[in-house]
Amino acid sequence: MHEVLLQAAERLTAKGFLHPGDALSLRLPGTSRLLFLSQGEAPREVELADAEPGLCAVHAEVYHRRGDAGAVATLSPRWSLQLDALGEAMPSVFDEQARHIGRSWAPAHAAQMPGVLAGGGNAGLVDGRLLAIGVTRNRMLFNAELFEKCAMAYVLARLGGGRVKQVPWWVRLIAGRRLTKDQANAAASHAAGEQAAELGAY
Repeated sequence: MHEVLLQAAERLTAKGFLHPGDALSLRLPGTSRLLFLSQGEAPREVELADAEPGLCAVHAEVYHRRGDAGAVATLSPRWSLQLDALGEAMPSVFDEQARHIGRSWAPAHAAQMPGVLAGGGNAGLVDGRLLAIGVTRNRMLFNAELFEKCAMAYVLARLGGGRVKQVPWWVRLIAGRRLTKDQANAAASHAAGEQAAELGAY
């Protein structure tokens, strides 16, 4: 598991997403622990109930409130952070975004996380960083990269005065139902002490 997390860190660092102070983690199914990696440090196991204040506590909060979460990242990618200045939630502008990220949230503080996480969305800003969630490590990586791609398109359109339209409501409805089903299956796997299954592209 340590190597799996280190590989994820290498990939995100190469893409310019992971910077000093950012962090990644994995749920350890069948335990009450997470494997936590702060950029520049070695991975370490942490009890959910004993997570120290800061990003480790943010990650622990996600696992506590979201049984589907198998991996979490707090990152600093360029375009995603621009959403902080806009102060608004990014709508679902692509169908793949609706399918895998779901409803994102407006920039929030850690104290607002219970409400943020209750919406079931898999990416958005918390305390000035991108919080990305996935049922597996690979899905977390995909969600972080997908959110950044969508953020770039959205921010450029907003700053350029362009009109931004959401995907049709029926697309969001179907995508949301599939996402909810995936999350329920992942939560059941984690509760049984198993890793969640990898998801298909759509």
